[in-house]
Amino acid sequence: MRGGQSKELDKWTAGCVEGRWCTLGPYYAMFPIQFARSVIERFCPEDGVILDPFCGRGTVPYIAMVSGKRSIGCDINPIAWLYSKTKTDPHRRHEDVLARLRDVERAVRPSDCKAENEFQKWAWSSRVLGFLNAARRELNWSDHKADRTLLGIMLGYVHAKRGGGLSNQLRQSKAMAPEYAVRWWKARRLSPPDLDPVEFLSARVKWRYAKGLPPGAGQPVIYREDAGRILNRRVDLPKADLVFTSPPYRGVTNYQYDNWIRLWVAGRGPALPISTTEQRYEDTKRYEKMLSAVFDAANARAKRSAIFYVRTYADPTTLLPTVNVLVALLKGRRGYLRQAGFPLPTQTALFGDQATKPGDVDLLFAPDGVSIPRGFCGMESRTALTIMATSGH
Repeated sequence: MRGGQSKELDKWTAGCVEGRWCTLGPYYAMFPIQFARSVIERFCPEDGVILDPFCGRGTVPYIAMVSGKRSIGCDINPIAWLYSKTKTDPHRRHEDVLARLRDVERAVRPSDCKAENEFQKWAWSSRVLGFLNAARRELNWSDHKADRTLLGIMLGYVHAKRGGGLSNQLRQSKAMAPEYAVRWWKARRLSPPDLDPVEFLSARVKWRYAKGLPPGAGQPVIYREDAGRILNRRVDLPKADLVFTSPPYRGVTNYQYDNWIRLWVAGRGPALPISTTEQRYEDTKRYEKMLSAVFDAANARAKRSAIFYVRTYADPTTLLPTVNVLVALLKGRRGYLRQAGFPLPTQTALFGDQATKPGDVDLLFAPDGVSIPRGFCGMESRTALTIMATSGH
């Protein structure tokens, strides 16, 4: 590999500022960094604008920012917005973030240390639980950047493998069902680690800032709102050259439930999860209506020459509504499809689901004259039955 290429790859490791901030915020169904980089480098011009209407933890806006491009991101999940804003616009002085950490410690009350339910009793030591309750009360993360930065960093460690976070043994990317977690801990007699949360988090804040702030920090526009609504209102936004996103998979992802612990810590959810399918999109018609509203608004905020690159689920109940919506909306662009598969073990496999999954599909809509990567097939010649066959059904 040539020296220039090696240097370019190296900056995306945790040893450099670009890679260090990019990894902030564990999130279920995250965009692989190298994949996002390759799409942005290929399909967005040097001075281009990128729009991600389902931006999740902000990988696309972040990579656009570091690459010197303008970007707009949207997500209705408060945790996604927190991560995206923290990594693309962190507070400039880590000393202020550490000061807020100590403020939270001083605000802990005796009542904060008492578990509200059995899950809390087994998940965190009384010292950690007291700190979390004080943080819920003290941190005004919606309005103050230092508070948001502290909480954005802190949420990555609220639940994780034992020793790697503040909690008893838990998955880091996705919150588990409380009853399952308690049964698992009890069966193994696994008590929560009694660690000093301020000492633990101070080290993580200092590590995150040790290489400096990411280049271009503060430039991306990130909205904590439904993309269909905000994009229709903000007609002053620059027109996008590339719309690059991955919508929620129908009946698979439920970002509200998957983040129930972090939503509680952020003061945006109850102490135990409420069973809801609001963000799971079980109903196909409701799912298609949501996609249509968002992509219609995105198309209005995109240039006529803009490219749409959408990664979605290969299962027909997700893929077909997505294809139908995009074909109907993106007139004047040719549609292409490529089976993406799962290059790594799926996150569902980590949670014990060993069933064969259909994988991912990349959908590309581009004007005539755009060079199409290898592996993509023209969509106009594929019937719904052919698409299903491509998906392994």
